[in-house]
Amino acid sequence: IPTEYGDIFARAAGSEDNPLILYVHGSGPENSSLEWNWLVTDLSARSPGFSGIPDEYYHVAIDCPGYGRSTGDRQTIRSYPLALLKQVIRALGKKKAFCLCGCSQGACAVLNAGVESSEISYFIAVYHPVGHDPKRYVRILQPTL
Repeated sequence: IPTEYGDIFARAAGSEDNPLILYVHGSGPENSSLEWNWLVTDLSARSPGFSGIPDEYYHVAIDCPGYGRSTGDRQTIRSYPLALLKQVIRALGKKKAFCLCGCSQGACAVLNAGVESSEISYFIAVYHPVGHDPKRYVRILQPTL
């Protein structure tokens, strides 16, 4: 996925025609889109008809800039979360994600993107969240789990 911050590698499952669930990993030295394989596998097992691919949504897990197979600076996701995620969403042919999911520093990124714009996604979901100024999160308008 080309962005002004470098080329972003992504793992995808499901049809591009379906609503987008975008997954953002944490900042550990070995972190990448692989962080989300367990979840997509679990969701596929719960899908009607068990086709092996969760087919109600378009699941995309990115390698943030400088991680995994993506080029760029690792600070980008911390410094420009909204700008980066908007470019990824637009490059995937969507105006808005159905849900942004983040883990650890990726949770901080999706929460900060939500603070900056309610137009980035309909929902936000996080686990093991990290936050540098959590008081800001009261400004998030989307339902958040």
